[in-house]
Amino acid sequence: MARRWDTRPLKEQQRLQNVLLKQAILQMALAHIPLARQRLAAAGIDARTFGGLEELSRIPPAMRRDVIDPRRNPEGPRAVMLRGSVEAVKRFSDRRTVQKIFLARILGGEEVQERLVEAATRPIHLHLIDGPGGRIPVAYTRDDLELVARAGARLAALVGLEREDRLINVVPLAPSLDFWGIFYMAHGVGMSALHVRRDGQTLPQALWGFRDMQATAVALPANEAVRFPDAAREQELDLSRLHLLLAVGRSLSAEERAEVGEGLRAAGASEARIAAAYAPPESHVLWAECAVPAGRSETFGFHTFPDLGVVEVLSPETAAPIQEEAPGELVITPLVFRGSGLPRWRTGDLALGGLTTEPCPNCARTVPRVGPTILSDAWRREVSLNGRRTVVDLRDAGAAASERAREWQVELERTRYGDRLFIHLAASPDPGPMIDLYEDLRRLQEAPTQIVLADPTELAARLERAPRPWPRYVERGSAP
Repeated sequence: MARRWDTRPLKEQQRLQNVLLKQAILQMALAHIPLARQRLAAAGIDARTFGGLEELSRIPPAMRRDVIDPRRNPEGPRAVMLRGSVEAVKRFSDRRTVQKIFLARILGGEEVQERLVEAATRPIHLHLIDGPGGRIPVAYTRDDLELVARAGARLAALVGLEREDRLINVVPLAPSLDFWGIFYMAHGVGMSALHVRRDGQTLPQALWGFRDMQATAVALPANEAVRFPDAAREQELDLSRLHLLLAVGRSLSAEERAEVGEGLRAAGASEARIAAAYAPPESHVLWAECAVPAGRSETFGFHTFPDLGVVEVLSPETAAPIQEEAPGELVITPLVFRGSGLPRWRTGDLALGGLTTEPCPNCARTVPRVGPTILSDAWRREVSLNGRRTVVDLRDAGAAASERAREWQVELERTRYGDRLFIHLAASPDPGPMIDLYEDLRRLQEAPTQIVLADPTELAARLERAPRPWPRYVERGSAP
């Protein structure tokens, strides 16, 4: 009998990932996602002979600027979406999909077969990721949405929800993983759910359906979790049936958990548990912590789905691998979702606890866990730069600098009168790289205040004095 997805030993997880990764790279390149195909070709990787996990590091990590910059990607964000064809589905899909299509032709005729092909090749559902330079889509085919529902059932099991529960979802409606991840959690497990929050509603207003639902679970933005017990009291809600408070978007701090737990118990929710759900949008599905009773402040990290994606933690400076449980940037490679995606996508999210493959000490599941503390868009800053308000990602400047100099440092200086962005490079007699660097960032609307050519000794001293663990990114002062 096959083991459950969440109890497989690490080696078995990796064997399965290896098979799925080879298939995923082949489908991205040949089925196909235009920008993935272009990037694999530029790296000299033949998708038909790709070696799986042992060769994954050969694929250069991708980030937002690789999609948004018109010089790097003239086609723009649509180039990360599937452009599948009937022939590609027949040639490069997994055996199960090919068998379904073949049987559909025999049993239902050409029209039924065409619908199945479309389900595997046509993106029909989009999430949009805001950021410097514009929005990037995360797309889902109809087959992908079936996988999201199955992952949603897993998510429900992780946090301790069952089909008999009744959920009120007050995560605001948006083209986001936070909202739709909770929607498909309820859908996947077959749970009654009310998705109620309209644009502009406060938390107390959004709880209008709680009493009618006789809700046993509530999902809400993590930033509003502490406010929930008071909001429920304002609405004179009976929380005695509440089994779970699910904070969405990040983990709660120990202090927040203690405050939420105290508030829930005071409001009569003596049996309630607390959990959190989060994932980078590019993962296509939410991950979750296993729930703990209200009153306990510990957390055990976000449990990932190793058969749906490969999760890495890399250095935000060099994109090199980092040892387990060390802080770093989350990097995602989708394994089974076909609507969109690039291999080794740098999310910009910082996992302070890194990644661990040790079994969870709370629930004993064996899947990789990240966090628990995650800082989303950790290197993104809203600044007043060169006389205008804008958003910059310090990693863009770092990536552009590292392509042109062995030693570099990005420095953001914050003052009440405006901000200044400096890029320090080891001195070189050739001005060409400086000009290219400035133009790269200007196209992303992140042009630096100044590019400083520094003596190598002086730059080494700057790096030595800078705060750890990432001395190449320095921020001085504070935003007004």
